[in-house]
Amino acid sequence: MASLSNAKILGGVGAILALIPGISVVGWILILISQKEISDATQDKAIFQNALIGVITAVISAIALVVFLVSGPFIGFLDASAGLPSSFGPGGLAGALAIFGVFDGSAIISGIFLKRSYDRTAQGLKVGAFATTGLLYLVGALTAIIVAGFLIFFIAFIYQIIAYFSIQDQPGPVQYEFQSPPQPMPVPAPQVVQPPVQPVPTPPPQTIQPPAAPSQPPVAAFKFCYNCGTKLPFSARFCSHCGTKQS
Repeated sequence: MASLSNAKILGGVGAILALIPGISVVGWILILISQKEISDATQDKAIFQNALIGVITAVISAIALVVFLVSGPFIGFLDASAGLPSSFGPGGLAGALAIFGVFDGSAIISGIFLKRSYDRTAQGLKVGAFATTGLLYLVGALTAIIVAGFLIFFIAFIYQIIAYFSIQDQPGPVQYEFQSPPQPMPVPAPQVVQPPVQPVPTPPPQTIQPPAAPSQPPVAAFKFCYNCGTKLPFSARFCSHCGTKQS
């Protein structure tokens, strides 16, 4: 089972050993095993695939550098640089340049693939030192033809040690650049549902009847005399029979 704790120890020790020219191959093998552990833990196969090519070419580069430093071609290179006759080692200057070319070419290829592997490792484990290591290693390989390139190489190896010993047992959540934190969704205000308005029925028009005129008492057409009882017209003031005045 993949373990980031094992990756931390193997990678850290391997990064230290990779600094020592005589046993750097052992260090690179430990680094490759560490990258396999990280690849399995993060479920990112590209980490190990790129690291495999990067480590193989790094081993070739390390072997070429050792051969360049301890064999005759390097001494011949120094003699040629000083204007002295090349009397040491087979090939002299040509052999030194060939071996150095193998070292530098392998280092550049290694830097390209290690940078890819370390960039994905930095993203998966949230350890930025891995991305810095890959960049410095590639820059050092590109400038190895001058003395400054070896200084950059040294700084890259220091960052590599720091990166492996910075691994946490559990990787943090993956964060993407320029991603703003999620904003809470606004809670919609409750809406009051109004009941539908029922139309008020219009009452039918009512015919206003004029008030009835007060009934008039019937007017009598005749009356009787108070004295003799003779029937008289209603408007008569005196009795036509006895002459009595009517009220």
